[in-house]
Order: sequence, then C-alpha cells, then structure tokens
Amino acid sequence: MIRLAVKSTLASSLLIFCLQTTPAQAVNKLPDIGGNAFSTLTPEKEKQLGDVMMRQTRGSLPMVYDPLLDEYINALGNRLVARANDVKFPFKFYWVNNRHINAFATLGGNIASHTGTLAVADSESEFASVIAHEIAHVTQRHIARFVEAQNQRAPLTIASLLGAIVLATVNPEAGMAAMMASQGAAQQSAINFTRSNEQEADRIGMNILAEAGFDPNAVPLFFTKLSEQSRFVNQQLAFLQTHPLSQARVSDTRLRAQQYPQRFVPDSQDFTLSKARVLARYQHNTKDAITIFNRKLGEPGGNTRANRYGLAVALLDDKQYDAALAHIDDLLQQDPHNLYYLDVYTDILIGQQKYQQALDMLQQAYLLRPNNQVVTLNYANVAIKSGSYGLAIHLLRNLLFYKDDNILAYDLLSEAYKLQEDFAKYYEARSDLFYQLANYPKAIDDLNEALNHLKPDARLENRRIEAKKRQLQAEFDRLQRM
Repeated sequence: MIRLAVKSTLASSLLIFCLQTTPAQAVNKLPDIGGNAFSTLTPEKEKQLGDVMMRQTRGSLPMVYDPLLDEYINALGNRLVARANDVKFPFKFYWVNNRHINAFATLGGNIASHTGTLAVADSESEFASVIAHEIAHVTQRHIARFVEAQNQRAPLTIASLLGAIVLATVNPEAGMAAMMASQGAAQQSAINFTRSNEQEADRIGMNILAEAGFDPNAVPLFFTKLSEQSRFVNQQLAFLQTHPLSQARVSDTRLRAQQYPQRFVPDSQDFTLSKARVLARYQHNTKDAITIFNRKLGEPGGNTRANRYGLAVALLDDKQYDAALAHIDDLLQQDPHNLYYLDVYTDILIGQQKYQQALDMLQQAYLLRPNNQVVTLNYANVAIKSGSYGLAIHLLRNLLFYKDDNILAYDLLSEAYKLQEDFAKYYEARSDLFYQLANYPKAIDDLNEALNHLKPDARLENRRIEAKKRQLQAEFDRLQRM
C-alpha cells in the first residue's frame, strides 16, 4: 500500500519557502528579485517562485503521495501540455486529498487537483477538461499578470504575495483576506481580473482539450454538473469559489464546443482504475466502499474490471486478504503486467506475510521496468518488510537519482536506514524529507543529529554534512529576509 497523505493545516501567513533543487544547489538558484518587491515577473522568475510555492503547498496541504495516481495525472497532464502553446517550462501535477471538487494552478507550471474532482468526473474528457483549464491559466501567465497588476498598487513582499496567492487558489475567502491585509488591494478589482482570466482559460483550455483528442463537450457538461450540485448545498463548491461560474459562461462554453466536430472518446483503462482507486481509498470510508462496489457489480453492465479492482482495494484496506485476492488473481490473469493490479497483489502478499513470493514477483517486474516508481517503491517496501535493508536502500537511492523530489522514497529510505541502525544516514534522509516539505528548522535539526551519530574518524562525511547544513541555513536565512 505505497501511498502517503501529508496532513496539516494551511496557515494564514506563509513565512518560509524552499526551491525545487537539491540543498547543495539551492542557494545559487534563489530568484533574484531585487529586494522586497518586483514589478516584472519573467518566466525564469515565475518558475523559481512557483517551485517555492509548491514546496510550501506540499508541506501545508493534505497532499496524496500515491505513485499510481501520480503516474496517471502526470501522464494525462503532459499529454495536454504537449498540445498547448506558449509552454515556457516543464509542468508538474499533484493530488490534494480532498473530497470537494477543485483544482488550482500556481506559478511555474505546478497544478494540483483534489481527489474529489476525479471522483465525480463521469468521463476522462471531463476530468481532462479541468486540467486543461488550469494549464491555460499557466500558459497565459494569469497569476504572473495578477502579481504585476497588484504590484502597481503597492510593493509586495515575497511572503505576503506568495502566501496570499496560495491561499487564494485553495481557500478564496482566506486568500482574499490575506491580500487585503498585506497589500491593501481592492477586492472587486481582483474578482474582475479573475473572471476575465476564467473566460480566457475556458477558451484556450477547450482548444487544448480538443487538440489532445478529448471531447470538448465535456467542458459545458462538467460546468452544468457543478451548477446543479451547487443548488443543493448552502455553501458554494470550492471549485466555484475559485472559478466563478455564471450561466453566461456555461452557455458560452456550450456554443464554443459546438464548433468542434462531434466525437466519441472512450475512457482509458488508467482513468477508470484511477477513479476506482480514488473512490475506494479517498472518497469513501472502507466499509462504505465495499458496499458501493458490491452494488455496482450487481447492476446491469456493472461487472467491469474497474469495479472489481475498486472492490479489491476496499477489501484489502479492510484486511480481507483472501476476498481481495480472489478478484486480483482473476484480473492479473487477464492483464499480468498491469501495475494497478500488481500494487494490490503486493499489499495482499505483505498482509499475508508472504514476503519472498512478493520479492520474486517484483524482481521480475523491476527487470522489465527499472526505476518505475510504482514497481520500485513496492519492491523497496517489501524488501524492508522482509529485512533486506541493503536492497531497499539500493533501490531507493537509484530512484532518487532520477526523481529527487519523491516524498515516499525519502520516507522509505529513512525507515530502511533506521532498521539497519545506521542513524547518521537515517537522520540525513529525514532531513531531505523535511526539506521537500519546506520545514527548514526540522531539516537542519536532523542534520545536527546526523553529525552526532557519525563515527569520530568519518571526517569526509562530517565535512559533507556540515556543508549541507550551512547551505540549508543560508537558504533559510535568505528566504526569511525576503
């Protein structure tokens, strides 16, 4: 069950930030913004500040670190990005563990979706339409333009600016209050600016959607669904708070969609399995999920692979290993290399303490897909459970060489070092994990602990960790001064 949701509360003021670089490189990559304020946000600065914001967001929101879902949203997102114009930097896509419908973009090509958005999407085109809309916000540099427009009113500090933007994308009321308090900006002006951006993102996002092979009619369908749902709740849906939706806007997207050729776009298997995984694990509690998927399987046309997979996930989470195995065995026979099935089967074997069987299976999978994060993280997890700590460390260090921001890999690596009783490495791995979550004080404290556990003759290691600590402290100090 290789997944992790980091849970904490988003503070009303974001005071510390970090960059998406290794600690050794970070100091030289901080954005040069000319003191406490800036007027022109170049694409390079936008990317650097976006990485700052995303690290802070990852440390502040209940992010989902599930390699299967991560692979899906990044594959889908990059398929859409490939059809977009004015792409100035690589995009990254993330999940927030939240049952409400919402998605948001920050500076620099970082886009996050609530798990609830996938849960309510009736088709892959609907979910893709939300992601395409957020991509359009980034390619049109709406946030960057907002920053520049607000800066004309009053100079903005980095802390107040980024804190307000992150809050505005996730919690509009708190975000607007932060902007009012720190900037003295006019609320209505900001709202009008957002509405004009929404219209532009609708138009460009729909074109991206169509060019990527999805159904443009999914846009008005999804908007209509949101409008209908909002009638039956006292509080606006989160998506509607950050994406103001009027009847004129719904009608406009419906008319625009009619200009594209009609097409039937079948859902990919990855979409149906990802949605089933979200429903079973993030949208419903385990008992309810078992009931829901059993009911779906009994409905006409409901005996699908996705519903059987969703039931297997729910049964696994309920520790009904034999029942879950009955479904996964059959699914694996039909599709033996499917990573969704492989992941559940691995967790069943772990639950049954059949570690050697799991290791043999994952060794073969690793030979076919070396450094695939789903295979590698499962393989390392089983290696830790079986006491093969050296194997787990080797696998995880290789993965981090290619994907140095993988939260789960750092988490498992620190566990492996601890069980191996290599406490210097354990605290260093924990420091790297806290760095990824923008927790500088804790990262620095753990480096001090690592130094305390070094052997007296480990002079080179001592110098390396001391240098790493100095670089982290220098970056933290500089970010605080901004």
